Amino acid sequence: MKRRALHGALLEASGTAAGLAYGAIAALMVLDIAIRSLNLGTLAWLTELTEYLLYAATFVAAAWTLRQGAHVRVDMLVLKLGPARARPVQRATDAVGLAVAAVFVVFGGGAAWEAWRTGAVQYKAWATPEWLLLLPLPLAGLLLGVEFVLRLRGAPEAAPDFDPAKRASL
Repeated sequence: MKRRALHGALLEASGTAAGLAYGAIAALMVLDIAIRSLNLGTLAWLTELTEYLLYAATFVAAAWTLRQGAHVRVDMLVLKLGPARARPVQRATDAVGLAVAAVFVVFGGGAAWEAWRTGAVQYKAWATPEWLLLLPLPLAGLLLGVEFVLRLRGAPEAAPDFDPAKRASL
């Protein structure tokens, strides 16, 4: 039970971090537009920081979004099947999601490790270690994987209600 509580706390923290990052992105865009509109020059690093924040926040928020039932879904078929027949379809999509999360962990983790081992650096406005840029992939994959396992096991906190109409986003 402690592991589930820890996972829930990590999801809440990741959702909060992503929200703060999206807020920072909005503020940085306003700042960039204001600086350029007032002919005060440009801050070359601002665009790079925005790119990194957008990328990281998207991956970091993925598991939290899944827990909320807010992932974009095309569920016309599931809505037509009804809850009883839709349940196996949902389980199959959760299994595919778990496989994708495993790919994020294995290949993203491998790429991050290799970048760290070789000292690879991304040169733009800043010199940023590549492992730091790749780290959100395996971390998000791990959180997503745990969430998909909980969903497959029928954990109520992972899938609070199954009604596809209530969970539909698209």
